[in-house]
Amino acid sequence: MSEYRLVFSAALVTAGCLLLSACGGTPAPGGADRPTDGTRTSAAPAPSKPTPTAPLPAPRAAGEVPDTARLVELALQPGETAGVREDGGSTHSLDEVEVRPLLPAELTAPCTAMWGLLRQRGAHAAVSQTFDTEEPGSPTVNFLSSYAGTDAVTVFGRLRTALAGCPSVEEDGRTVTIWYEDLDTGGFPEDTLRIRMTMTDAGSTGPAEVIDRIVTRVGVCVTDLSATGTEPYPRVSETPVLRQIDRLRAAQGL
Repeated sequence: MSEYRLVFSAALVTAGCLLLSACGGTPAPGGADRPTDGTRTSAAPAPSKPTPTAPLPAPRAAGEVPDTARLVELALQPGETAGVREDGGSTHSLDEVEVRPLLPAELTAPCTAMWGLLRQRGAHAAVSQTFDTEEPGSPTVNFLSSYAGTDAVTVFGRLRTALAGCPSVEEDGRTVTIWYEDLDTGGFPEDTLRIRMTMTDAGSTGPAEVIDRIVTRVGVCVTDLSATGTEPYPRVSETPVLRQIDRLRAAQGL
């Protein structure tokens, strides 16, 4: 089974393709216009947030690295996203084998590193949520992971480097085209990326599948919310991502 299939097979086994709202225009290559001093390039207002239906988690001791049980508490709660958790197995805890660190040789291969880092390789703990939704732009999967020490910063930097080095890759007879950009909308942490993966079958003129995801680092945690579908292209809603960011900030006292 390919790295791409491993990324999404467990979490998307019950999630069907969604017919999601179109997003027009052709964005420039990801990261091309990012200033070298790390400043933001956009002052767009943050999307409106829903009225909270679940209390934010109380902060724990400073420097605590959330374990699996704590991550389940910190993950999006019912009502904080347009989607609802699927009955039976909506949350999957990744085990030690699944999150084992990447080998040095894997880290130097951009596409291999990209798939591995998106699978939370090297995490202290990680969980995934699957959502059942038919609303355009609603996330179908939420990956949430925690990292010891400064590993979250390191992992996010490695992911950005891997994305830059892997504009496309062949997987199971498909061409997977990778596009990304820094998400500069207000309300997001500095380490936030919007990633689009477009899968095209050999000989086809249109995409077989498109995955739109927002990956962001909040302290020692990284969250990755994804929407998937065919045409029109999906664009994962920023609102549930901001609610997840709120939960992670509150829990870490940020």
